[in-house]
Amino acid sequence: MSRELKSLVRLAVAWVVCLAALAVFHFALVAPQARALAASREAVAAKAERFRLLRDAKSARGQQRLQEEQEELERRYANFVFTGEQMNELDFRLRSLAEKNGVQEFSARHVETVSKIGSTELKGIAQRSLVLSMACSFPEFLRFLNELERHQPLVLVDQFTLQTTAGRQTGLSSTMDCAILYQKAGK
Repeated sequence: MSRELKSLVRLAVAWVVCLAALAVFHFALVAPQARALAASREAVAAKAERFRLLRDAKSARGQQRLQEEQEELERRYANFVFTGEQMNELDFRLRSLAEKNGVQEFSARHVETVSKIGSTELKGIAQRSLVLSMACSFPEFLRFLNELERHQPLVLVDQFTLQTTAGRQTGLSSTMDCAILYQKAGK
């Protein structure tokens, strides 16, 4: 080999060794420090946010804002979950909706109560399944269904069946599987 070629090979080997040493230095010392620095910055940001939240909560304006948020959450909750008093009136309210929409032979029966949906335990609320039975015309059924869907607190209609009624040309017999959420006693 010529001298120039040997020199070039030595230079290339030196570069490769230096790059390998630099890579080892980076991955052994610099990268873990960078990760630790990033984790520290995240922790400081979380603590600063917590401090800001506590400082704002202490102020009268912050307390007013938190109170308004709490009231909004309670109003939303009331749109979905029946209270104990509303549960006592549920049969009357459903019957009133049925009468208002011309539904005849209305009945509602409780099927089951569940405090766990799938693997999720419901805390403070339970789900009650109902079966609503009625006889009416198709337009009356649609009006009743529409009123039920707009009802506050929410009545969830899972499924329904419609059958023609013997002896009546425009009459239908219907059953609806519904569910409601309500507050458990003592909550």
